[in-house]
Amino acid sequence: MISVRVEGWAAFPLPVGATLLQGCEAAGIPMESACGGFACCNSCRVGVLEGDCGVASAEEEPFLDLPSQRLGCQWQPAGDVTVSLQPGA
Repeated sequence: MISVRVEGWAAFPLPVGATLLQGCEAAGIPMESACGGFACCNSCRVGVLEGDCGVASAEEEPFLDLPSQRLGCQWQPAGDVTVSLQPGA
């Protein structure tokens, strides 16, 4: 299990292979997802504050402004991370 901490919320375990959006939904953390998790918007964009954000997929690229940002609906963290739901922070 991976440990995810979203600023302002308690850390929660994320199963390997689950997306950040899936983990937030399971933990009761409200994360926007206007497109329903299909990488068609940027409402689930997060800023990775600690940990490895990995390489963004081709689907994510058009929606990211910084290398430290990822789309929660697509990103499957590979290790413990801390994220901000305010991606510019």
